[in-house]
Amino acid sequence: MTTQACPFKISLAVGMAIFILAGCRSASPPIEFYTLTPLAGTAEGHKSPGLADAVAVGLGPLQMPKMIDRPQIISRMGVNRINVDEFHRWAGSLYEDFLTVLTMNLAALLRTNRVAAYPWEDYFDPDYRIYLRVHQFDGRLGDYVLLNITWTITGRHADAVLRVRNSVIKEAVPSEDYEGFVAAKSRILATLSREMASEIMAIHAGK
Repeated sequence: MTTQACPFKISLAVGMAIFILAGCRSASPPIEFYTLTPLAGTAEGHKSPGLADAVAVGLGPLQMPKMIDRPQIISRMGVNRINVDEFHRWAGSLYEDFLTVLTMNLAALLRTNRVAAYPWEDYFDPDYRIYLRVHQFDGRLGDYVLLNITWTITGRHADAVLRVRNSVIKEAVPSEDYEGFVAAKSRILATLSREMASEIMAIHAGK
């Protein structure tokens, strides 16, 4: 009885060990979450006269390709190949993050509290509106991030177009990790915000 039981116990132990090892190998890595960040502080805004709080700026609507407007972070593997990373995701919505960061940046650069993202409240009636259409906002890990966006500034009434601009902004990504990749995206939005603030100030100064 004892002689027959030992091989059985050994086989059972080996089977359990294999099962445990297989389970360890198949365990998924934890999901990591990221968010875009606005300009640090308001030091840049103090370099310019800014706008009075009586002047309001509305940002949006924003059009963004479905390819990048998803929970997973998108990167390029080649000209016609993208990577949808299931384990590196946006903490919220890229769409909302994009608008929120631009709104905070413009408020700091223009030195006004009256910058709002679309959709805004009924009582908010912006003097200037900025419509945005993103064509591309991706890149390669350890290489670059690129934003291609067309933006239009109108007056209080949308039929009065004041400026139409296409911005193509490229930012280097020195590190291979997603944290560096997302940080480069934030730097791109800072550059875009400066371009928008400059145009708004030029339009307002010409009135």
